[in-house]
Amino acid sequence: MAIVEYPVAAVLKLWHMLLADMLGVDANTAWVGSIVLLVLTIRLLLLPLAYRQFRSSRILANLRPHLEEISQSFEGKNDQDSRRELRLARRELQQENDYRVRDGCVPMLIQIPVIIGLYRLLLRIARPVEGLNAAHSGYGPLNAEEVKTFLDARLFNVPLPSYVSMMDSKLRDLGTSQQEVLHVALPLIAMASLFTTANYLYSYIRNRRTLDYSMASARFIAKVLLWMGPIVLLFPWIFGLTGPAPVALLLYWVCNNLWTAAQSWGIQARLNQTMPFTEQFREHYLEKKSVHVESKHAKKHGKHSHKALAARQQRPR
Repeated sequence: MAIVEYPVAAVLKLWHMLLADMLGVDANTAWVGSIVLLVLTIRLLLLPLAYRQFRSSRILANLRPHLEEISQSFEGKNDQDSRRELRLARRELQQENDYRVRDGCVPMLIQIPVIIGLYRLLLRIARPVEGLNAAHSGYGPLNAEEVKTFLDARLFNVPLPSYVSMMDSKLRDLGTSQQEVLHVALPLIAMASLFTTANYLYSYIRNRRTLDYSMASARFIAKVLLWMGPIVLLFPWIFGLTGPAPVALLLYWVCNNLWTAAQSWGIQARLNQTMPFTEQFREHYLEKKSVHVESKHAKKHGKHSHKALAARQQRPR
């Protein structure tokens, strides 16, 4: 993961140099500020891709009635030529409306390696192979002095590389204790859990409003995502209290989710003005939802009727 860790380290280094060397901010505050500015740097670079992702989802939703019309025009035609014409017709409609499948995948494919790279970088700095008290050799673009000042950097008097589950001996080497780390880590974990869950629920509700009820796979995924909610809520607590979750990473987590909340709201508000849901989509969505609800209702009552009939048949005469 050096291909990701080194660029992340380079961004941290550049912001630290700007804050500490050019603006005269003390090294401790400069490292805390560098982590916050790392979030802004990465998310600003990804903002155009994130906008494309939201916009692509909106385009596909508005195209759904037209795509179904195309599919209905080929209904009953299962030969190879007809299937090829159907694919071409759907693809042509999507291209005419500037819809690209990759727009929905690229931002996530970029963000995940960056987060993993940051995590591995923070762990390498927090747990140097030469030991916390030994002379440091540096890592990637970070020189030995910068690694040392990062190890000494603190947030509310707690070292940035420390974490709750760190061994007592290493905590002592960093000049802190588990109790002191908890005082800072617990609020960060609580905020990370709250903001992550809020963003997840917002995303779920947003996707639910455009759910394609005619597709069983889409309904199944929506159900799975709903049941994943408690996992999203609990994961920051489990990871933050039992895993190697440095205070620096928790700070990044909180800031990143605050950006996500503001970005999601802002982009949605922008799309509601420039590319609102069409009336055709709204009618199509309500129709498919109504059909699905009626189908579930009929199946439910059909099962009850079947059970009642079976019970009557089993009664002694």
